[in-house]
Amino acid sequence: MRGKKIPKGTAIALIVGGDLVLLVLGWFLLVSPQRATAKSNAQATQATLVQIEQVKLADTKASEPVVQPKQPEIRTAYLYKLSKAMPLTTDMPNLLLELNQVVRSTGVQLSSIAPAPTDPTTGATLITLSVSGDFYSVTDLLYRLRTLVAVRNGGLEVSGRLFSITSVGLTPSGTGRILNASVTLDAFTFGAAAQAASAAAAPAPADTTGTSTGATTTTTPSASADTAIGH
Repeated sequence: MRGKKIPKGTAIALIVGGDLVLLVLGWFLLVSPQRATAKSNAQATQATLVQIEQVKLADTKASEPVVQPKQPEIRTAYLYKLSKAMPLTTDMPNLLLELNQVVRSTGVQLSSIAPAPTDPTTGATLITLSVSGDFYSVTDLLYRLRTLVAVRNGGLEVSGRLFSITSVGLTPSGTGRILNASVTLDAFTFGAAAQAASAAAAPAPADTTGTSTGATTTTTPSASADTAIGH
């Protein structure tokens, strides 16, 4: 008896289904494990590359020479400017002359200048100015006194002595807008402060009073003994 013939459409469906089953089995048995292995290998390679870069960076830092910090450059012009702002001596005549010129350049009327003795420890000279003028002229005077020595754009600018204003007192004069102003300021001398610092750092001289007294006391009995023997 002859077997029943399978329809053509069924046969095609069976063949296609078999191929799909083979493809799925091949995916799970061959391709999928290889993809996991490839991913693991890629991660291991990346970790190795990172370690290599870290070792190279460490070797580069170790081989780089140690760069010493650059010392600030001391310019002769700056030393000249500093000596102008803070001279080695008080030089009171020139100091008073400079103050008088600054006061008159602002248009205020100078009544008096009263300097105090220079402090030998700090090198500061206290000066009291008594002037009269309107508010804007007095303000201009204070501005000019404070900007004779200034730092602009990282550079030192010196056009006179270094002054530090400590107090300002304003009282009405009774004549229009004129004010009486009492300005107290300090001028500085570098030499006095440096000498005071050197004196403080110098060692005190040794006290030899006790040694001399001991020597005298020891010698006196010896002379008395010689006298007694001679008698």
